[in-house]
Amino acid sequence: MERLELKAARVEHTAYRDAAGVPHVEARSWHEALYLLGYLHAVDRPTQMHFARTVASGRAAERIANRPELVEMDRLLRRSGIQRGLSDEVGMLSADVLAPLEAYCRGVNDGLAPIGRTLPMWAVGFRPDAWNAEAVLLIGNLLSFAGLAVGEQEAERVLLELIQLGVDDERLRELFRPYLDGVDFAPLREVRMARQLSDDALEVLADLPRLAGSNAWAIGPARSATGAALLASDPHLEVNRLPAIWYEVVLRWPAKDGGTDYALGATLPGCPLMAVGRTPRLSWGVTYMHANTSDYFIEDIRPDAAAGWQYRRGDEWIGYQPRIERIQRKGAEPLVERVYANDVGVLTEEPTEAGKHLSVAWVGSRPGRGASIGAWLQVISAESTEQAMRVVKKSPHPSLVWVFADRQGHIGKQASGWLPVRARASGLVPVPAWDPTNHWQGVVPAERLPREYDPSRGFVASANEEMYLADGAPLHSHGLHDYRRRRIDERLTELAHATVEDMQRLQYDVTSLHARELLPVLLTHLDEEHVVRRRLEHWDHRFDPASEGAPLFIAFYRLVLLEIFGAEQGIGWRRMLYLTTRIGYSAMLLTACDRMLPKVTSAWWQDRDKGALIRRAADRAAEELARNPAGQRWSDVNAFHFINRFYSGRGGSITGRLLGYESSRTPMPGCHATLFQGHLKATARRESTFAPSYHFVADLSTDTAWTNLPGGPSENHLSKWYQSDVARWRTGGYKPLVGAVPPTPLVTPARSPFGG
Repeated sequence: MERLELKAARVEHTAYRDAAGVPHVEARSWHEALYLLGYLHAVDRPTQMHFARTVASGRAAERIANRPELVEMDRLLRRSGIQRGLSDEVGMLSADVLAPLEAYCRGVNDGLAPIGRTLPMWAVGFRPDAWNAEAVLLIGNLLSFAGLAVGEQEAERVLLELIQLGVDDERLRELFRPYLDGVDFAPLREVRMARQLSDDALEVLADLPRLAGSNAWAIGPARSATGAALLASDPHLEVNRLPAIWYEVVLRWPAKDGGTDYALGATLPGCPLMAVGRTPRLSWGVTYMHANTSDYFIEDIRPDAAAGWQYRRGDEWIGYQPRIERIQRKGAEPLVERVYANDVGVLTEEPTEAGKHLSVAWVGSRPGRGASIGAWLQVISAESTEQAMRVVKKSPHPSLVWVFADRQGHIGKQASGWLPVRARASGLVPVPAWDPTNHWQGVVPAERLPREYDPSRGFVASANEEMYLADGAPLHSHGLHDYRRRRIDERLTELAHATVEDMQRLQYDVTSLHARELLPVLLTHLDEEHVVRRRLEHWDHRFDPASEGAPLFIAFYRLVLLEIFGAEQGIGWRRMLYLTTRIGYSAMLLTACDRMLPKVTSAWWQDRDKGALIRRAADRAAEELARNPAGQRWSDVNAFHFINRFYSGRGGSITGRLLGYESSRTPMPGCHATLFQGHLKATARRESTFAPSYHFVADLSTDTAWTNLPGGPSENHLSKWYQSDVARWRTGGYKPLVGAVPPTPLVTPARSPFGG
């Protein structure tokens, strides 16, 4: 145990690091515990939280560096308006939400005062502003927009590009059925599209606090070896940049009954929220609900001498009232952006000519979105699964699936988030904004959102699969694969009396149902002696680093997609190669293709021999194999470097490793379809990962959770706590976080911001 000296703290406290470096604090009250959480965030992660706030504000080129990708990100975020109206949102918060929020912010500011500026701040001339409630809400907006909304927008752009490229209508409708049923492609081909986000800008997004994918499940007492509920949760994000996204902590304060209350788990620097965690009464985890919270619309616009530009509603033309955004840049003249917004959405770029233009709407722009922080805080005080489900179901954003387990043995799953009500079932493609019937018609009532409570099968689970409202309407705009969710169901059904160790092994499971189910479809078209069939027929479908079957399967699978869907009369070889590889990976397209491949007849091969196409793909895979007779292991193709998010550029630099900023090559288990979702996106210049960013398992018969994460508490690369948990994360080792311990004497400060 290492004592923590919080010398500028103005509340009585005890603070120390445990053997793994995780901070533990004891305070006199819940508000003072949040004050200390803010203080710790400022001590251990000051650069991370202040740089994230600056990027979210659309001021990165002004305050961090005048780099093209940061200018591009500033333009995107200023146009989106996630930084607007924050003071109004704070004004709408109730006193019981605002008080703990302000306590947290006081802690951040007191913690940063002795530090002043960190080395990365000093290097770029950055001076941090005081932390306040607006900053917390801004980080919350970023969490929702950067991963969820932008991800949906990028998926919808892919489809619109395919339509405009002239891919055969019948084939496209079949590939994305039923989401394109009844859609008129003609107006979509007239739309002027803004330039797609660059790979560099997308990398900046990947580096920001966001939610993108996860696993979570809870088991009731009847299926638990301990006779109590168990909960497991692992949010998936980029993992190769240090410091880690999450910050672990144990907070303790006196309970109303005279005992000790606590909250422990993964917090987000800059916010008093615990994304995954537990208290003496309750444990929870979240996954991203792939609900469609952002839509493109088509605006018909024309120039106007008085207003500049007009948009049409029916036969009426209305003048835009643009707002001016000045993008300040270090060492350069500012960029002046005119942002054209109306009752439906925001134009994706400043118009230069009349015609059909895209606008975009995000449900998180609605007034009242700031109430989300209250849900995160109130979960910690919830007494039971049922109460927690009531608390979160009205949370505005992001769109999530919450999984709960409580001390009494109850388990539950509750969807949350504002979801637009549309006149049509799907928001996958833009619709004309000049027709008012296409406009959003409010949000789905919280009572209609999916939920489960103590199901008879004895467990609940979520893994970003498709979800539906009570009346059967889909919450998603396009097909989503469910391999991970079905693998969870499969294993939990097999485990009659699950243990904590079973939960930990399941979080590291690398068996691919995708490979297991697709291989019979493909291999049946190959001769028994074909080298690809011989090597894959008895493969165990596991994507562990030593596997030789995994890289061969992925190569064969992608070649099949190129042969069938990348033909000249289809999507095109180059476009298909981009969308199916790590560079431009499109989960939407791959899911649609996977659902097509088992079909006997299809417009995609109506004038071709499907079996011959698969055999040609296998022959090409065999040629690649012949060039490397010894074969490849999965670790040869799926590996990455840990790098420092403030200092390093591309992974693998010798200079970076010598300075301690970059690791040697690290094998990544798993793939996009396994529970350990070890997905790597790489180009010649950069690496980006998508994998479990935190592992958490709780047994509600104890006051302990078992965890690991790819990083450590500190952002300082010279600290022994910088990457102290990486070895556990790589090997599947877990450390205990203990909530209830005997109280220790409190340190008395010279003055307290809470009085007394």
